Amino acid sequence: MSNTVHSDFNPQETGLIKSVSDNFEFPIDINDTVFTLSLKKSTYREGLITIISKMVVFNELKYVNLDDISEILSGMKIKQLNIFSIKGQLDSVNVINTDKGSKVMYFDTDVEQFVKFSNYDGKFSTFNKNSLYILRGGNFIDIKNLFATIDNHCVNLGRGGTQKSHVLSPLDLRLSSYLMAMFNFDYKLINNLNTFNYLSKDRYLSWNDTSIKFKSIYKS
Repeated sequence: MSNTVHSDFNPQETGLIKSVSDNFEFPIDINDTVFTLSLKKSTYREGLITIISKMVVFNELKYVNLDDISEILSGMKIKQLNIFSIKGQLDSVNVINTDKGSKVMYFDTDVEQFVKFSNYDGKFSTFNKNSLYILRGGNFIDIKNLFATIDNHCVNLGRGGTQKSHVLSPLDLRLSSYLMAMFNFDYKLINNLNTFNYLSKDRYLSWNDTSIKFKSIYKS
């Protein structure tokens, strides 16, 4: 994709604020969901887009240095990464960029502006392949709501249960590579942070279980 992703956020509507990273760090806490998305080849069939997600939830608060990610991604031959931090509501969209060998852009945006962006001028399929998403205080159901439409098409969001689900997919590799870059290839740390074995149902179910009290960024 081009290096002008931020230009698609309308500054007059969002109050876009751009800056260059100076050892900028961003948090990821236990209530956040980190995920990547992939469009299936059968996209746009009868006006329906199918996308697959892979997500991870951490068991403690961690801070990630944007400049360090850029340096590590450069060594991994990954030329660029967009990180979207998506919150319930913000007064402005903040874009922090760095280039220490890999062009990394961190977007601090809210749900409303991100939904507008992901439905703008057919650009989602272009920027998504180089993107990592952090939904602040959100669960899998919130991800489904966030991506109810893409490029003004209805979306079917799945979890990758295909006949090749036992084979390492490009989406699996992409999320794993980003995590390695975020935590400087510290496998033990990443393994310990991953809540996979004891993740509560409200974090990963794709429907509302009435026995669970959901906390959603889409509910007041």
